Amino acid sequence: MTNPGNQNSNSAGNSKIQSFLEALRNSQGRSFEGGNQEPGSNPFTQFKEKKEAEKRRSEQFLQARQQEWNQVFSSKEKKTEQRIEELRADLKILAKQVKNLDKNLLKAVETPLVEAGEYHESFLAHIKKMIHLFSLQVQEANSWLAMYNSRSTKKGFYLGMAKTGGTSFTQANERSVATSVG
Repeated sequence: MTNPGNQNSNSAGNSKIQSFLEALRNSQGRSFEGGNQEPGSNPFTQFKEKKEAEKRRSEQFLQARQQEWNQVFSSKEKKTEQRIEELRADLKILAKQVKNLDKNLLKAVETPLVEAGEYHESFLAHIKKMIHLFSLQVQEANSWLAMYNSRSTKKGFYLGMAKTGGTSFTQANERSVATSVG
């Protein structure tokens, strides 16, 4: 037996639930229409897809940046190599000119004078002064070249030993003291 008063309260509760469910359906219908979502799609999967797309864009950007840095670095490296080759060519030309200077100097000194005069004396004094200044520069350049060559041979020895000895040579305490900057 049902109580007529109880039935009224159930119908009032049912109507509230029914109105809530209807409002929920209406709000979902509007979000699908306004947000262009398909009914039945999960908002969490959409969020996950957006995050993955953002992650892919970020990775593509980082790859593009890395390629750009590699191109910049390689162009700087190529320019440096080109400058080194140009300097080597200039040094070869200077070495030939020094050899020619030596030959011409020997000719000037060994040429017999027909008539010794003040002109010859000042000319030879000027050549002596210029050669003296030049020789100071040559001596300095020779010391730099000697140091460069000795460092190159030491580096060659070190690299050779590093290849044969491996980390037992390069990481030894004696080597760290020998190769330290101070």
